[in-house]
Amino acid sequence: MSAACDVRTVVSWCVAAAVLAAPLPSFAAPAKTPSVEPAPVETAPPPDETAPVEPTSEPAPEPPEAPDGDPETKRADAAAAFLEGSKYYELGQYPKAIERFEHAWELSNEPLLLFNLGQANWKWFDVDPDAEHLRRAKQSFENYDKRMRGSEGYDTTEVQRFIERIDEQIAKAVETADQRRERELRALEESERRRLWIERERQVVNNLNASGIALITVGSLTLVMGVAGALLRTSNKIVLDTSSGGARSINLSSAEEDRKRRDGFLLGGQLAFSGFIIGGVLLPIGITLKVLGGVRERRALGRRDAPGKADVAITSDGFKVRF
Repeated sequence: MSAACDVRTVVSWCVAAAVLAAPLPSFAAPAKTPSVEPAPVETAPPPDETAPVEPTSEPAPEPPEAPDGDPETKRADAAAAFLEGSKYYELGQYPKAIERFEHAWELSNEPLLLFNLGQANWKWFDVDPDAEHLRRAKQSFENYDKRMRGSEGYDTTEVQRFIERIDEQIAKAVETADQRRERELRALEESERRRLWIERERQVVNNLNASGIALITVGSLTLVMGVAGALLRTSNKIVLDTSSGGARSINLSSAEEDRKRRDGFLLGGQLAFSGFIIGGVLLPIGITLKVLGGVRERRALGRRDAPGKADVAITSDGFKVRF
C-alpha cells in the first residue's frame, strides 16, 4: 500500500481516538416538580390467615428491564478497545486488532472505525493471502464510504481508489486459487493414472513371472527327460553291441529280448532328442520372461536410481532372477 494510505491510517486513528475520547454533551437537569403532601389512605383490615386464598389468574408482574449501559462507560470502553486494536495492528497481529476494532464499533458506531477495519483486513491479506480478507476489507471501506457521504469535507476519491485496488487484488487472488485447484486436480488425475498404470504393470509382471516359471519348469523336466533318454539309449546300445560282438561271441538273449533292447535304444534316442530340443527352446524363453518380469516390476515400483544387472541363479527352489 502507498504512503498516502499509511498517512490516512494514522490520521483516521487519531480522529477516531479523539472522537471516542471526547466527553458526551451535557444536558440541563429537568426542573423539580413541587412536592404534594399525600392524602391519608384508609387501610383495610389484615386478612384472616386461616381463610383459604383463592388463586388468581393474573400473571405475576415481570421485573423491570435493566436500563442500557451508561453512554459514557460505553464510550470509554470503545476508546480502550480502539487503543488495544491499534497496538495489535502495530505489532502485526491483525486478527486481534480486527477483533478489538469490531468491539469498539459495536460500542460506539463510529464510522472511522470502519476505515480502520478495512485497513486491518487489507494488511492481514499480506500475511495470509486469503481472498476473504480482501472481501471483508472492501466491505468495510464501502460501509465507511456510505456513512461518510454527505459529511462536510469528506472526499470519496481516496476510498474509491482503495476499493479499485482491492478489486484488482481479489481478481488475482481468485485466479490464483482457481489455478491452484486446477493444479491439484491435475495432480490427482496424474496420481490416478499412475496407480492404474502400476496395477496394469503388476498384472503384466505376474503373468510374465507365472509364464516364465511354468516354461522353466517344463523345460527343466524335458531336459531331465532328454538326459534319461540318452542314458537309456546308451545302456541299450552297450548291451546290443556286446551281444553282437562277432562270430565267437555267444548271444544268450532271446530274440524277444533283443527286440526290446532295440526298441529301448530307439525310444531312448527319441526321448533324448525331444527332451534336449524342447528343453533347449523352453528354458531360454522362460528365463527371458522371468527377466522381463523383474525389469517391469522394477520400473513399476519407480526404482530408477541405478540400472541394476540381472543375474540368473539356480537354487533349490528353481531359477531365480536377482537385480
